Amino acid sequence: MSSCSWEKIDDFRSLGEFDTFVSWMRKQVAKGAAEEVAVTSPYLDATTFTEEWYRHIDSGQVWRLVWPDAPFTGLFERAE
Repeated sequence: MSSCSWEKIDDFRSLGEFDTFVSWMRKQVAKGAAEEVAVTSPYLDATTFTEEWYRHIDSGQVWRLVWPDAPFTGLFERAE
């Protein structure tokens, strides 16, 4: 397995930046570099956030993408 080049995003500066990131992630899935997997432990155990998890194929790491919901600005981080 190789390492994962994805980097944590603590907050998205705008909805445009978030939309660009979502588009990039969808392309990662389309080209086979990532796959969407089931959310097994929601962020902060909250069910009110929209969240998707992705597995980086080469490393096997699983990452969470949490949608912005003001005042929360969203996040992308490794799911532990």
